[in-house]
Order: sequence, then structure tokens, then C-alpha cells
Amino acid sequence: MRGLRLLVAGALLVGLPGVSHAEIGSELNGLGSFGASLGVFRWLDNANGQGAATFQGHAATIRPTGKAVFRYRINTNWLVSVETGFGWNGYPESNDVTTWVLPITVGLERRLGDLWGMTTSLAFGAGPYVWGRWEKGDTMLDPVTSKPLHAVDPGAYGGLAGEFHVSEHVTCAAHLTLNTILSTHGDDFQGTLGDTKLYSDLRFGVNYYFSPYEGLIW
Repeated sequence: MRGLRLLVAGALLVGLPGVSHAEIGSELNGLGSFGASLGVFRWLDNANGQGAATFQGHAATIRPTGKAVFRYRINTNWLVSVETGFGWNGYPESNDVTTWVLPITVGLERRLGDLWGMTTSLAFGAGPYVWGRWEKGDTMLDPVTSKPLHAVDPGAYGGLAGEFHVSEHVTCAAHLTLNTILSTHGDDFQGTLGDTKLYSDLRFGVNYYFSPYEGLIW
């Protein structure tokens, strides 16, 4: 419940109208940005009721996640993003078991409109997802095949984004996404985690925009 309260509080903070927020216009067209975001992360069950959302009957607990982000704004309606980061969940009463993921994605954001002083967008992308399951920091083994529970699989994400100015070249952004990791190692992981894996995250971050041609802008 504490994690859910954090999600709601963060969403309300970004959504408060009129607190020095300014929508994104054409002033950032052709500019790139470096940024970072932090938030919360949780594994979910897939359509078969399997995945990393539980371990031996224990539900995954919401834990922090973070990403480093490069963005390039093509025009007022479209931007390209390259992101990588790390997120994990633990399981109460387990022997310090952790299921983690490190996504490396390329995505697009399509402007939807302006709401509460910020620009809202549809976000989607894809790339390799590195994932694994640890016990006390050591990689666990599949209970059937004895293969290490660690792999790189293709995945994709979709969700909503919001962004607003806090100064001429600095923006704040919020992202709520659902990520799908497709299984290409079903034969290796027959006992657990061999199926499609899902997780959601909510992140808030800061981006600094600059000109790729002129360098940093102060």
C-alpha cells in the first residue's frame, strides 16, 4: 500500500495545474537532451497467470527503478528516445530473492495534446531486455533444467508521458509504461520464468536540452 500511495502522490504532484508549468512548443525542435529519471517498478502476471509477480506464493514488492535517457525532438509532434536503466523486485519472507531487469530501448513519443500545463504524449519502443533472478546476490538456477536464470530477450513498451518546462532548456517529465519481455528461452527455463514477462513502472525525471550543432546552451 505504501508503494501505491507513492504512485498517487507523484502523479498528483506532476498534475497540479499552474505551478510554473509550461507546455512544450516548437522552441525545442531540433534539440537533443540528456536526462535521468527515478520511480517505482513492479513485476506483473502475464495472461497465463505466470511470470515474476510471485515467488513461492509471495507477491513481488514495489521497488525503485532508474533510467538514463537521451532524447531528440524531431518536431513539435515527435521525439526519439534512447533509454537504459535498472529495476528490481524482492519477495517478502523469501531468502533474499530478487528478480531484476535492465532494458536497453529505442522509442518514439507522439504528442497527444496539452493538459494541466504539460504536454502529454503516447510513448512506445522496443529493444533487448536483460533479466535475471538472484538469491543473496547469486544467480539462481531453473528447478527443472538447472540453467542459470539469466537471459537477454526482446521486449517492447507502451504508455503515456508528460513533459513541461521548468526553465528555457530544462524540462521535467513523467512516464507510466507497461513493458513486455518475450520469451526466447522457454526450453532453458521450464520450471520458472520461461514464459512472457510483464512489468510496469512510473518514473519522474529531468531533461536538459542542447543543440547537437552548437553544443551546450546556457
